[in-house]
Amino acid sequence: MVRWRYRPWLRVPRPRRDGGRRLAALLGIVLALLAIAALDQSLRPVLTTLARTRTETVVTGVINDAVMETLSAQAVLYQDLVTLERDGSGQVSVLSTNSAKMNALRTQILKDVLDKVKALDSKELAIPLGSLTGLSTASDWGPELPVRVLTAAVPTAEFRNVFTSEGINQTLHQVMLEVQVEITLLIPGGTTETRVTAQVCVAETLLLGQVPDTYLELPAAGS
Repeated sequence: MVRWRYRPWLRVPRPRRDGGRRLAALLGIVLALLAIAALDQSLRPVLTTLARTRTETVVTGVINDAVMETLSAQAVLYQDLVTLERDGSGQVSVLSTNSAKMNALRTQILKDVLDKVKALDSKELAIPLGSLTGLSTASDWGPELPVRVLTAAVPTAEFRNVFTSEGINQTLHQVMLEVQVEITLLIPGGTTETRVTAQVCVAETLLLGQVPDTYLELPAAGS
């Protein structure tokens, strides 16, 4: 009777599966990266638009607050900025402006706007993740995506005269300040730029009679 002895060196080696597992893992990573890239490409335009819209809303409020705070602190009245000259019949014939006062006012407002914009907290500009779905019911859902002011250029501003008819021989005269500020935002995955423009009424009065054909031009835009 022949007895078989176990000889380990005669054992047929089994093929190793490490190579297949590594290939499968690598393939999974590549597919995941492609999915993330595709998702990023589809959502980035939406995120950029939402970030700009959110920033414009917040910064417009900042500009309005800066104007109101400066006007209140300096107790600015219409007659401090505009002088009315009347003819013999009492009708307004000439409008003239106090350029020195208006330039000082603009300088202070622009300084306040820049300080407030740079001090904006990322939470004030954050965008809920649900907003990316486009569904109004989900706009406040999920964690917030951070949006931060990276840089803010020195804003510019220009005064404008606006005359609006309010009835027979009545005209509303408004001194408007148009403020522009360019901002670079840091959003998830990159940066985006936006320009915010806001118009704020600095002073107004109701003129009785015909609007004069002559008025001194308001100070030009400056920083």
